[in-house]
Amino acid sequence: MRNRLIITVSDINGTKSYNVHQFIKKSIKFLVPAVLLILGGSFWFISALKEDIHEVKREKEEKIKVLLEKESKLKAQNSLYSLQIKDKIKDIDELSSKLDDIEELIGVKGDDTTTLIQRATLAKMDMQLKAFMLQIIPSGSPLKETIITDAYGYRIHPVSKQRKFHRGIDLRAKMRTPVFSTADGVVKYVQNADRGGFGKVVMVMHNYGFETVYAHLDLAKVKVGDVIKKGQILGLSGNSGTSTAPHLHYEVKYASKILNPWSFIKWDIKNYESIFQTQRRVEWESLVAMINSHMNKLELR
Repeated sequence: MRNRLIITVSDINGTKSYNVHQFIKKSIKFLVPAVLLILGGSFWFISALKEDIHEVKREKEEKIKVLLEKESKLKAQNSLYSLQIKDKIKDIDELSSKLDDIEELIGVKGDDTTTLIQRATLAKMDMQLKAFMLQIIPSGSPLKETIITDAYGYRIHPVSKQRKFHRGIDLRAKMRTPVFSTADGVVKYVQNADRGGFGKVVMVMHNYGFETVYAHLDLAKVKVGDVIKKGQILGLSGNSGTSTAPHLHYEVKYASKILNPWSFIKWDIKNYESIFQTQRRVEWESLVAMINSHMNKLELR
């Protein structure tokens, strides 16, 4: 009986005895500490692993924080540079827009239209060519009734009260007055959300480098890529953006040069040659020759 272990169990039903081999007893003595050791090691390993994971997570969060700070700084710098670039572009536009007036004032330019477009070229312009140019180059008013409330050029801004260059003209228009395209073209940009200085705006790209801008709209009725005809409704006038009252802000550009829109609004078949005198920043001689050449090619087909 030396190699056996007797286990006695007593309850209400009586007493029972169980014999267990001695080696099982020894196994239990070694097994329990081993299990405890394994469990303890496992807990220690899991704890160390968690600490490593937390450390990696902390390092990752620190890196993300540093990257976000760098991104924020870069965005702020980019915003600052963008504003500086826009200011420089505005300064260039303002200076170049006044160049013709200065040249005329000091006598560099005269009134002779031969310096702008040859009389021989004017003589060759028949009614068909004139009508075609009035169709594809901005002409006439974007509104049925044209009343200027703020002219092109330097002015005191009605909101900021600072002296700024007005890149277009403001036309009186009640809320939701139809706004028309002043030439054939393709819609280049549409913003139908009320944000920024222009608010809701439509920009149209026309033939031969001309563009027009229609700002402070209540609603744009076209989308980017739409092919439009002269006289087509682009949207409804409004009071969006930096505006003190309902009106339409209208701009005309040529090869990124800012032009006085009033000359184009007045341009029609009756005073056709006036545009060549007032808008000297356009290379009319080359432009007319190119348009005439394109028309001749089309007629030969």
